[in-house]
Formats: sequence, C-alpha cells, structure tokens
Amino acid sequence: MANFKIGELAAAAGVGRDTIRYYERLGLLQAAARNATGYRIYGIDTLERLQFIRSVQELGFSLEQTRELIEASNLEPTRLIALLGIVRSKLDTAKGNIDRLLQVERVLANLSKKPAASSPLPLWTCLRDENLGERAV
Repeated sequence: MANFKIGELAAAAGVGRDTIRYYERLGLLQAAARNATGYRIYGIDTLERLQFIRSVQELGFSLEQTRELIEASNLEPTRLIALLGIVRSKLDTAKGNIDRLLQVERVLANLSKKPAASSPLPLWTCLRDENLGERAV
C-alpha cells in the first residue's frame, strides 16, 4: 500500500495542499493519520477518492453534490433515487450544452459557405439564442 505525504498526494492528484486540507475540513476526504514525526500520511484510496472528486467537479458537480455521490454507497433506496435525480439533471444540462454547441456549429458552417458581405445582418445576430439557426440559413 502506497503512503503519501500531503505534498506527494497533492502532486499525484494535481491539486494543491490547501485543497486537500479543505476537502478534509468539508468531510470529502477522511482526516489523514499522522506518522511519528507528525506528517499526514495518505493511502492510495485517498488518491483515488481525490481523483474522483476532481473528475466530478470537472463535470459540473458542486462539492455538496460530490459529497452526496461519495456517500451513495451507504444510502437507502429513497435517498439513492434523489441522488439519481441530481445526476440526471446534470446530464440534461450537458445534453443542452451539446445541442447548443451543435447549433452554433451549424450556423458557423452555413456562414462559412457564404461570402461575408452577402448577409445583411451582423454575425452576432445569427448566434443569438432566439435566432440560432434561423437567420443563418
């Protein structure tokens, strides 16, 4: 089992030492055991949990939602259903972002096929939410 001091763990996970301490204070990471000289010592399980925390943050989950995901393994079925609702909401948001990006791509592709001077409207009007895809065609 690998043992990391806080700086080694921070480097392995790509975060700062203060981030690790902060996550400990929030209860996202268990407080580390200390060796005889007082250094915090972490195991590979802490590194894996830290990597999980960072990955779900990149997906847009808040720290509170991340805590709920971590605690999911000990949940009763009704709580797990509520957690699943949070995950589905994030998924819907991500799908909406993907749809929006695809619309922007279509608008830009259509605009790139036309001479710049042929459109009577400025480019930004083609990218407005309410007009996306309608004026660029």
